[in-house]
Amino acid sequence: MLTPDEIRALREYTEMTQVQMAQLFRVRPADVIAWENGTLEPDADQMAQLERLQRSKDKKMRFKFN
Repeated sequence: MLTPDEIRALREYTEMTQVQMAQLFRVRPADVIAWENGTLEPDADQMAQLERLQRSKDKKMRFKFN
């Protein structure tokens, strides 16, 4: 399970804006902001995708979810 700081760092590493990450995960940008602030947790499927992205270390992985 990723912490809010890890989610933010992962988003920055993959060079995504909060809006882009929201589009990737099909959530509102406010949800990504909340994930990064620790006021909302991604659901189980979203967390699994985040963890997969983190393990890949591939900045282009963001285009492979869909």
